[in-house]
Amino acid sequence: MISSSRNFAVGRLWTLFGAGLGFQLAVGAENSQLEQIIVTAQKVEENVLEVPLSVSVVQGEMVEEYGSTNITDLDGIAPNVILKSVLLMENAGKFAIRGVGFFDIDPLTDQKTQITVDGIPHARNTGLIFDQVDIERVEILRGPQGTLFGRGSLAGTVNYVSRLAADTAGVSARVSAGEYGMSRYVLTAETGTLFDSALRGRFTVSRRTMDGYLMNAFNGRTLGELDTSNVRLRLDHEGTFAETSLTLYEMKESVGGVALSNQIQDPYGVGDGDVNLVNIDQDGFRDATENGVTVLSEIPLNSGYLAILANTHRSDFLTYVDLDGRVGRNPPAPSDFPNVPFNLGFDIDQEQESFEIRYHMEEGGSWDLVTGLYLFDERANRIFHQNIGPPVSETQAFEHAFEVACARQDIHSIAAFGQARFHLNETVSLLAGARMTSEEKSAELRNDPLPPPAPPTPRTRMTPAGEWEQPTWKFGVEYRPDDSAMIYATASTGYKSGGFNGRATLLENAGPYDPEQSTSYELGIKGSLLENRLRFAAAGFFTSYTDIVGLVRRPHITGRGTEAVNDNLGNMSINGFEIESSWLATANLVFNFAFGYLDAEWENFYADLNGDGIVTDNSHFDIMMAPELSAYGAMTYTREFSSNTLQYRLDVRYLSRYNTYGREDLDYYYRPAAAKVNGSVTWTWGDKRNSFTIFGKNLADRQVLAQAIVGLFPVMKFDAPRMLGVELKLNF
Repeated sequence: MISSSRNFAVGRLWTLFGAGLGFQLAVGAENSQLEQIIVTAQKVEENVLEVPLSVSVVQGEMVEEYGSTNITDLDGIAPNVILKSVLLMENAGKFAIRGVGFFDIDPLTDQKTQITVDGIPHARNTGLIFDQVDIERVEILRGPQGTLFGRGSLAGTVNYVSRLAADTAGVSARVSAGEYGMSRYVLTAETGTLFDSALRGRFTVSRRTMDGYLMNAFNGRTLGELDTSNVRLRLDHEGTFAETSLTLYEMKESVGGVALSNQIQDPYGVGDGDVNLVNIDQDGFRDATENGVTVLSEIPLNSGYLAILANTHRSDFLTYVDLDGRVGRNPPAPSDFPNVPFNLGFDIDQEQESFEIRYHMEEGGSWDLVTGLYLFDERANRIFHQNIGPPVSETQAFEHAFEVACARQDIHSIAAFGQARFHLNETVSLLAGARMTSEEKSAELRNDPLPPPAPPTPRTRMTPAGEWEQPTWKFGVEYRPDDSAMIYATASTGYKSGGFNGRATLLENAGPYDPEQSTSYELGIKGSLLENRLRFAAAGFFTSYTDIVGLVRRPHITGRGTEAVNDNLGNMSINGFEIESSWLATANLVFNFAFGYLDAEWENFYADLNGDGIVTDNSHFDIMMAPELSAYGAMTYTREFSSNTLQYRLDVRYLSRYNTYGREDLDYYYRPAAAKVNGSVTWTWGDKRNSFTIFGKNLADRQVLAQAIVGLFPVMKFDAPRMLGVELKLNF
């Protein structure tokens, strides 16, 4: 229940908000037109209105400020894009672009949507939900990006672009506090230019803690207690022969209490009347660490320049959770399974190195050309820890669990790519690109039995290996009737290689499964009107996906129950359209709007989903994470007071009803249609360098299903409740 004082506070906040927001595009210096937005969606810096593809751009403050901490706070802004976290590991991303989603944390399984940081790929979906700092902008590229971005860009690409070190020395501090014990600080120090303006440095540290808003109904423990930190150092050097950036980073996160609602004990999450009271006697924990080094360098040549990107990255994720669905010791959960306590931990270690060298032809002639070579190596290891309690283990704690399975995989990938644009004249250009990717994967899958008196289990060891090679291509034409508009048509492909199942206990379950491929046709228009006070982009698309990979159930080696493995399910087609616009209505008022429509269906989906050996036609199931409608409306109103500014922001994000699992059509697997309202009021002073913000997320307190899956039992997770807070930002 919300107290009367809290209701009063919310009412006052709504009064302050009035009607304001619009995060994506900034107003020009003289408030006479919208600022130009530069993106690197085609590996070169271009005006977003000149890029022949659908791309949404979100400025960095939307990821870091106004109560935002990571990319899931952008969920609902870009049309036909969903940005959620994984149910069992909230540090992992569950993203979908144009109806193609991915949520498997198995380190042997590649993602369908590629994530890059400054062009460097983040190979796994684990670690995508760390708190972000020093982000200049986020570019969301919708549709296959197989030519320039390569592996794993089946549905699209999300690219983080980091902030450069500043030319001026200084220190800034940002401190936030909010409900449920939330506190956060971000401290940044800038060196300014050093050594005759050859070197600049930026050092940032952050920490966020939170008590959590969920509670174990049986022992009263708060679930989701969070402690996360981030350290980042960037050095930018401008030399005679090259411009080079060096970035070192480390991120850590610790969470106590992994919260899941069980459909058996707590139907639809509100069987007890409170969606935030969890009716499973579980605690658990989650620890995560990522660190790495990135080098970006540009070397000028007589006819263009060379770009070199190199990165080494390491991550470690450990989660321990109760999956048996029991309600304390008594009574056991009603089910067809033996009521054996089933506590499972998975420890995932991953290391990757990537290197890319690109040549960019000098701009200004009849040709624009980028071509290069990309190398990628990865080593991933996942260990399952299981504990079924006494008498097999001393207690049900993690330290008394046994290692029961191990999966390792090595990946070696190489790709050569190129993309060229030929300008026939001032109004018409042709686009063509291709990429050839060659990839080798070798795995080791080992399963060990629990000690007696646990039921006996055969010991297995499998070493599958495979090679995949696949070309991807892109063709397009652009027409510019004048400097303020562009019409384009493109055909492009995406690719995700085949692979193996890290959860397999039998050779026939290990794989390999076949690669996934996508082919997309898109027709779009971009431009500006009213002397660049109105900016718009619209696109219609048709995409076919073949050999889509998803989870099915297969018999376990013990003969007791089944295991979840990936397999090729079938083909699907998705078509739709998207609209984005920004309007500078007055010198003080900006509106943003986005709308997306999807028509997604299986063309064929024949699979044995439950492991009973019977293949069925499942094409009637709704495609996972493919809402028919998505909409975003936002408004920002700014009032100037001498050198001070008062700014009101408000946004509404709507998604229609959609299936969060894709393998069942029961009602509790569906996220209902919902609109989320967020807003802030910000006072800035001191030449707009200092600010104080009151913010609110999910102001209408919509607590709807976020996602549901089947473990041993159906388990669910719900969206966070309304959260209010304040933020102070100072510059020295």
